[in-house]
Amino acid sequence: MKTTSKNNFSFSPIDWIIAASVGLLSLALYVRTLAPGVLPSDSAEFQVLAEQLGIAHCPGYPVYLLLAKLFTFLPFGDIAYRVNLFSAFMAALTVTGVYLANRLLLPSRWAAIFGAMLLTVSYTFWSQAVIAEVYSAGAAFTVWIVTCVLGWEKTGKNYLLFVGGLLGGLSLGVHTSVVVVAPGILVYLWLHQKGRSAIWRSAISGALAGVLIWLLVFTILDSNYPPANIFNGAYETARSSYGLSQEDVQKPWVRIWFVATNQQWRSALDFDWKEMQEQAGTYVSMLPREFSFISIALMVLGVVCLLWKRRDAAALFGMSLVIHWLISFNYRVRDIYVFYITGYVILAIFAAFGLDWICQLLARVSTKWDRHLRAGVSLLIIVFSLGGMLVPRMPAIREGQVPFIGEEGYLLWEDPAAISGIASMTVAQMKPESVFFVDWLWLYVYYYAAHVEGERLDLRFIEPNPRSDVPGLPHSVIEFIDANIDTRPIYFSRPNHQVERAGFEFERRRIWSTNFFQVVRRERR
Repeated sequence: MKTTSKNNFSFSPIDWIIAASVGLLSLALYVRTLAPGVLPSDSAEFQVLAEQLGIAHCPGYPVYLLLAKLFTFLPFGDIAYRVNLFSAFMAALTVTGVYLANRLLLPSRWAAIFGAMLLTVSYTFWSQAVIAEVYSAGAAFTVWIVTCVLGWEKTGKNYLLFVGGLLGGLSLGVHTSVVVVAPGILVYLWLHQKGRSAIWRSAISGALAGVLIWLLVFTILDSNYPPANIFNGAYETARSSYGLSQEDVQKPWVRIWFVATNQQWRSALDFDWKEMQEQAGTYVSMLPREFSFISIALMVLGVVCLLWKRRDAAALFGMSLVIHWLISFNYRVRDIYVFYITGYVILAIFAAFGLDWICQLLARVSTKWDRHLRAGVSLLIIVFSLGGMLVPRMPAIREGQVPFIGEEGYLLWEDPAAISGIASMTVAQMKPESVFFVDWLWLYVYYYAAHVEGERLDLRFIEPNPRSDVPGLPHSVIEFIDANIDTRPIYFSRPNHQVERAGFEFERRRIWSTNFFQVVRRERR
């Protein structure tokens, strides 16, 4: 790495080669274990709406969907596979960014490689890199924002702050967890250039530009309003549970405000000291699944080294991690473990600091053979640390399968081909113009089979109650049934007592291998 002067700093060619290599290696791993087709739950939603270009569930993810749309134009695989591939690409981009961020902070290339590859094979990061999800994209934005800020500190080039701010603004449309690094970055800038207005102008103007682009993309995707957008799929019929009228739903600014301000999940953020402690304990107990014990020990060592040698970087990463924990440990959602990925990126950087300290210690112990000794010890640590994380996944890697299918808490409980087959055969036998109220797990799987794979745009699928904190069926769903039952067949995946009390009955219908229940008026029987 060249260090002739601050303004003349640049990465050496070997650094760019290594950065590209770790990125390509991680991409090869993710492609090898990539989910092959349509997936349930949120992933199916992203696969459908990346194709249709519509707003997804709160907070919308418009920038993510626009970027994923680019991958739908690839000339191989089906749409679902291409959107899965977008996650793999963004995960590999994250790994590349981690290496470069480490090199901006550390003299040891071995340590930088270790931090990048540690994140590559960590459990949750890898598991989200092989399915259509927003978390690897959010991690990529996080690490490249940080890399821009660290690059500015090395070079003094303010345009890097503009780029970092731009990515920060755009990240609102990727995943809101990215914003946890903002306070740490502000402190980092203040520590290095207190009082200089140029750096603040660059950073703030970039952030404002990113926010404006995010709003523009949001508005464009909302105006597109494809058949499977989240309002058709959930929010419109459940509008009464959110205090919205039919007229409200028709107003673009109401829809954008509702989704962008995360109305569906706002009640899930509840600061409670006791529950936060319990969640923190669960987090710690999960770390051995995410990382090897060697790497966890290096993380602890890395934190000590940061506090000792780089208090500016300690403020940046420490503040970001603490804020990330405060929010995550108080967020009450079923799949909270995936929100920890932002923190895992920081922990991987801590581990790199730990290995770098060992390399520096070895250099002081042995001056004659220091390079060879550092390389040998670093290789041993990398092999033993990463090997233990890779070995359990080797059968799946050899077979080219997703390594996490059926594991507790994971999205996939069976082969994606089986999920796709069930949905396609079921959709093929559905009556024209039918409306199906189904669980979120299958909602967009059916949309994919009907709207992406098939030509059944006449079919509509709806989640009956997207607001999990308010039990019962929203009365606006009953109004929808009453207004449409005479013109369209309406089905539920299971009988509902509120619908029955409203004057309707359910008749069991078997559509291919799936049982549905058709709604009929009681007085007409």
